[in-house]
Amino acid sequence: MNAKRSNGSLRKEKKVKETLDMIHRYKTLLLVELSGFPSSNLERLKKELRSKADMLFTNKVVICNALKQVDEKVAEKAEEARIPMLILSNLDPFELMRVFFENKDYKKAKAGEIAKQDISLPSGPTPFPPGPMLSQFSSIGVKTKTEGGKISIVSDTVVVRKGNVIDAKVAAILASMDIKPDELVLDVESAISDGVKFDKDLLYTTKEDYLRYTLDAFTEALALSLKAGIINRFSIVPMIKKIYIGVKFLSVDRGIISKSTIKDILARASLENAALAKLVRG
Repeated sequence: MNAKRSNGSLRKEKKVKETLDMIHRYKTLLLVELSGFPSSNLERLKKELRSKADMLFTNKVVICNALKQVDEKVAEKAEEARIPMLILSNLDPFELMRVFFENKDYKKAKAGEIAKQDISLPSGPTPFPPGPMLSQFSSIGVKTKTEGGKISIVSDTVVVRKGNVIDAKVAAILASMDIKPDELVLDVESAISDGVKFDKDLLYTTKEDYLRYTLDAFTEALALSLKAGIINRFSIVPMIKKIYIGVKFLSVDRGIISKSTIKDILARASLENAALAKLVRG
């Protein structure tokens, strides 16, 4: 019995080492929760990622033990996942996320689920003739009328607010109208790329938005540095320019002649001379 346990342990250790060796061959690691993601969609993603990334399916214990030697926090997320999977690539995480978003699908709402966003029924005709469905729509607060022998919704109506539980009646109506409100995107829990860790919230931000947010934050920080007189490698050049412009303006105002002020002083004198001449003529 001990020999069997020992052999099993050795096989597991070997598998952890093989997983680690594979992880270290790539720049980027993505931890994915596969639970609830349809196999048909996964097969489609496999084709899209061919030559771009490798999907690593292996025992959950092996994945967790391998990740403990990479990053403890990511390993903890793997332990919380029902079906963890690793995606390994030399692309950056945002390029991989772009592939996932480009291949997203939509799924029907299920009763008892939490709405990830407001769910609406659009205005216009429905496929239903007048009858029992009129009371069904009325019971969920949707105003209707009859047009061309069909029930028509008067105006766009939110039937479930974000964060609320989806009612069975609403789910049934959405399904009967073939409305699929939920985005189906691969659930990436965390990522590591070149030693930098990316949390889930950041991963589901587009690369362009991420760069814009970073630029906005940098611009605000630079403005604060200039206002407070904090000198660093980013603020030194604009600070010198600001001081130069201030000194030049003061020199022109006081008539202090130098190589950099002579043109402005002459231009100012010319304007003043023209104004005086006009006044004299008047």
